[in-house]
Amino acid sequence: MERNGTEHVRVKKEKDMNAKQLNQQYSIVGFLNQNGFQPTIKKGHNYWYVSMIRDLEVHPSLKVDTTKNLWYDHGSGVGGTLIDLACKIFKTEDVKEVIRLITGGFSSFHPQKTAQAPTSGDRSKLRIVNEGCMQDDGLITYLNLRGVSIDVARAYCKELTYSNKGQVFKGIAFKNQSGGYEIRSNGFKSCVAPKDISFIENNGINLLIFEGFMDFLSYLMLPVFHVADANFLILNSLSLLGKATVYLSEHNSKFLFLDNDQSGFKVANKLKQGYPRVIDMSSFYAGHKDLNDFLIQNRFP
Repeated sequence: MERNGTEHVRVKKEKDMNAKQLNQQYSIVGFLNQNGFQPTIKKGHNYWYVSMIRDLEVHPSLKVDTTKNLWYDHGSGVGGTLIDLACKIFKTEDVKEVIRLITGGFSSFHPQKTAQAPTSGDRSKLRIVNEGCMQDDGLITYLNLRGVSIDVARAYCKELTYSNKGQVFKGIAFKNQSGGYEIRSNGFKSCVAPKDISFIENNGINLLIFEGFMDFLSYLMLPVFHVADANFLILNSLSLLGKATVYLSEHNSKFLFLDNDQSGFKVANKLKQGYPRVIDMSSFYAGHKDLNDFLIQNRFP
């Protein structure tokens, strides 16, 4: 028992040492640049980015202090080292895997190098080239890493070929009510305007509400959470909650599958106060950032 405990301490120290060395050797700005994220504002040693760890926003809210090599996201109130940021971008708590990804071992899990999350002035530069069935190997690999089967993704998403500032990329596209798309791929998160909520009608009396479409796809992979006789509402951003009013009023029970963070808790409380029969499901995946994180950590056959 003592030997096992000593070994655990040794491994932890080794991992902490590796993480510390990486934070000293690799800059956050360089890492973000490598993965397609460019600063929109530079003020001295502070670089400001549109947050890549939350839904796309108009104004940059994530600051990187290049002298300290630390970051802070003002929208969510969290920050830290390069490792902390990479864990959020790659949606994993596996520090060893994150270190591998940062140091160049991306292999098939390689974010787009030159694409960047567009600011409000850049959104118009995203142009759809082609829309088709999901078949790109890189996107399928990304879905597998997120725990989502290709069959489930194909039922609700398209493979979108789009151009951004003259360069062409592929992404997983989820359509909204206004004909716009949410786009996801390895390390890239954006949208094709107009941005809106998404509603999936199943002639149900219950309404299941998700913050993003990756959580919706994760729900479909988790039969333990399934609710009978339900329609689906994907907000695509908590800021779009106001557009959901008509759907909230038309359904019996409302089941919330929001993130386990302050923003998610705030919206859940607001809905509970404004509507009857609101059931917050986040307690069932407590300890996990969101439903997709729960899926990744608890893969079901």
